[in-house]
Amino acid sequence: MARRRGDDAGAVEDLILSCVGGRVSSQTSQRAIRALCRHYGGTRPYVREGNAEMRGVLADAVGDAAAEHIMGRIVALYGGTQVYFPRDAFRMTIALEIYERLGKDGTTMSDLAREYGISDSHGYRLWREGRKEKLHRTMPYLPFLELGESNNRD
Repeated sequence: MARRRGDDAGAVEDLILSCVGGRVSSQTSQRAIRALCRHYGGTRPYVREGNAEMRGVLADAVGDAAAEHIMGRIVALYGGTQVYFPRDAFRMTIALEIYERLGKDGTTMSDLAREYGISDSHGYRLWREGRKEKLHRTMPYLPFLELGESNNRD
């Protein structure tokens, strides 16, 4: 049976919220989970203490101190299990970012496609989705979406 889009968003939302605390802001937590979804998108990596690959992805996205805290929270909550990281969890966030950025300060779709690692045609599809969403809000957003424009791009 296929997963429903809302289930994936709920799991990602739980991950984001569980990592907030201490010196880790909601924006940093979202940037970290977004990096994990990009790296592991569509797979179920095994979460364990000492997972150097996962910690490296986090450190690249948010720095060592925050990565240590976030990795500790993820291991405390999900250690010894496999966690599913959906590929499209941040699709609408990315679509809205592309919609907002295209044409500003001379930014072209080729620039955005290179930055996000997508094709130009996929970028235009996302732009249309972002325009539609901006004009007619249809879906519940991940927490802290208003901070999306300053998040790590993917």
